[in-house]
Amino acid sequence: MRKRLPRIYFFLTDLVKACNKLISPYSIYITDSLGGSFKTYISDPGAGNRISLLKSGLDKESLNLIDVILERIAAYPDESSKRKVSRKAPVAGGLLPVETAHARKEIGKKLRAVRRKYGFLSEHTEESVFYYYHGLSLLPAPVIKYINDRDFIDLGAFVGDSAISLIDFNYRKIYSVEMSLKSIARYKENMKRCGIGNDKYEIINACISSEGDNSALEIPDTGSAGISSLRIKGKYDRIIVDKKSLDQIVDEYGISPAFIKADLEGNSLEMVKGARHTLVKFRPVLSVAVYHNPREFFEIKPYLEGFLNNYKFMLRKLSSGIKDNLCHSEVILLGYPAEILDQC
Repeated sequence: MRKRLPRIYFFLTDLVKACNKLISPYSIYITDSLGGSFKTYISDPGAGNRISLLKSGLDKESLNLIDVILERIAAYPDESSKRKVSRKAPVAGGLLPVETAHARKEIGKKLRAVRRKYGFLSEHTEESVFYYYHGLSLLPAPVIKYINDRDFIDLGAFVGDSAISLIDFNYRKIYSVEMSLKSIARYKENMKRCGIGNDKYEIINACISSEGDNSALEIPDTGSAGISSLRIKGKYDRIIVDKKSLDQIVDEYGISPAFIKADLEGNSLEMVKGARHTLVKFRPVLSVAVYHNPREFFEIKPYLEGFLNNYKFMLRKLSSGIKDNLCHSEVILLGYPAEILDQC
């Protein structure tokens, strides 16, 4: 039915999901399997200073997001001890703008249209990718003009969903870094089905690290969006991937990045540590997923401010969900050179 009558299939599956949401209890928890426990981190004596550094210079919406996430970290258990909760229970910290009924309705409408257009991507049409475009839809027009017809880098490319959605922002070429050979095979197939030519993308099979030493990492090839250098055990085919820094990749492939998206399943801090030269030289717009572990969330923005002058940063949640770990997932750090707006 899915292949013969895709519109009816997705309508019925969405209807079943909606009914289940109304009656079923669900779990809410904080991820602690990708680099440490948020609860343990914020209980450390030095956490207050790190929170202050994160908040410094941020806009009101970013500050509210941080406070809400802190409340949820305190209220909900770690993933290792998750439990079911009633749907009638109030959400800790209250609802963020993206989590309201109005936002969910608008997002749902857009994603249904996306699924009709890209039926073969139906399982991978995430809000963060096809509604918010990794946060680009939230940025001022001059910032979008700044990246037009220039090189993009996609770190954690998965099956090409980001490369497909970001074509709307007219990249010259997108350089997609992915560890999973299974995902790379699907990436190529998906780009072909979308009619995106080989000249518009380059796939790089590598594991992003802070050091460009080309040492090998052996990991299970899950072929999923959750593949991570921090998950080294699993009952899957094992692959060996070279570890490379972003600076090394940019130099090796001659990339001049104007936009860098990174969703590395807990490895984003290592990424920025190995990207200092690239970030200083090219001053790209940034979209970095920072929700996988506490060091990503609390330390990447202050680290970047240590060597990137005159950047505007903001934190946004790009998922309307609450259940499971969605209460704090899909939080990204957006950054762009402030001089872009100064020149307007």
